[in-house]
Amino acid sequence: MFDGFLEFVAGILNWFYSLIPNYGVAIGLLTLSVMIVITPLTLKSTRAMIQMQRLQPQLKKLQEQYKGDRERLNTELMAFYKEHDLNPLSGCVPVVAQLPIFIILYNVLRGLTNRVGGAGSGIGHVAGQIRTEQSFTPWILHDQPFDPQHLAESSQLYQALSNTNKMNFLGMDLSISPLDALRIGILTAIPFLILMGLLLASQIIQNRQIQGRNKNAQQNMPSQQQAIMKFLPFMLPVFSFTFPAGLAYYYFIQGLCRMGTQAYITRRFYGEDATSTVVIDTSASEKAAATGSKGDGAQGAIATKSDSKPPPGAAKSTQNGATKKKPGTSAKSQAAQKKATGGQSAGRRSGAP
Repeated sequence: MFDGFLEFVAGILNWFYSLIPNYGVAIGLLTLSVMIVITPLTLKSTRAMIQMQRLQPQLKKLQEQYKGDRERLNTELMAFYKEHDLNPLSGCVPVVAQLPIFIILYNVLRGLTNRVGGAGSGIGHVAGQIRTEQSFTPWILHDQPFDPQHLAESSQLYQALSNTNKMNFLGMDLSISPLDALRIGILTAIPFLILMGLLLASQIIQNRQIQGRNKNAQQNMPSQQQAIMKFLPFMLPVFSFTFPAGLAYYYFIQGLCRMGTQAYITRRFYGEDATSTVVIDTSASEKAAATGSKGDGAQGAIATKSDSKPPPGAAKSTQNGATKKKPGTSAKSQAAQKKATGGQSAGRRSGAP
């Protein structure tokens, strides 16, 4: 079953290579295809994460209310997530999805750049020279021609690789690692080091994009966690230093795509129009309290701003505690109004709103 995945991804790579016979372009198009699949999951998880952050006060109330009853707390939390259509694990989906993609792509690149005879053929080469008493000649694995796997022999990518021992792109052999390039020579390693620098820069920019929209959260973060966040962008370039350069190139193209995705997320979910992107259902009383409206049967007092003006006709307190009466509310005025209306009081009738 795993081989089927490898053959599927290798077939996609071969299709892109048949369109544009260039190893780097084919890997780049494969990267864009992966990002098209992953980006909707990233946007969905970001929306869920923002909604979780906005519901944190309610979650804390539930945790305080049932902190002594773990089973009841779990039941209430599940009901709360269901009510607001939340999945607490949705933020992990894009990260988890990257792991099988990394494993598959790594094995595809290793299979496509498999050498004739394998690494063990060097021992046979030396043993044969000793046995036949031939003069010793060096044997270098990277000089051996490719024996591609996971591809049909009739495919265009197979034909291209089987007739060479390098996967050249922009002065690099994408089949070897930056560490192997350094062992060959510093001039050979220069393009690989540039790629590592670009990969590191893309990771740092993404990290700053994420931290820039959560400045308050970063300030309240423990110092150890802040140190981890600063070190995190360096992890991928360090690991990629021993992997084939084609894999590092894949992550660099992916980093460029993620920079664009993060910029869109910042503008869409954290910008001026962010309030219209995430809708959180609240109760009628909470809505009334938030908007300051008076509904039928609504309970609870609604707080007003200290600088808000009292309604017309309301009594205003003075510095010495006296109040100013509304014009027309004195006994003499009320008697005149009663006489003018035929003996009926000008006040509110019984039962009148």
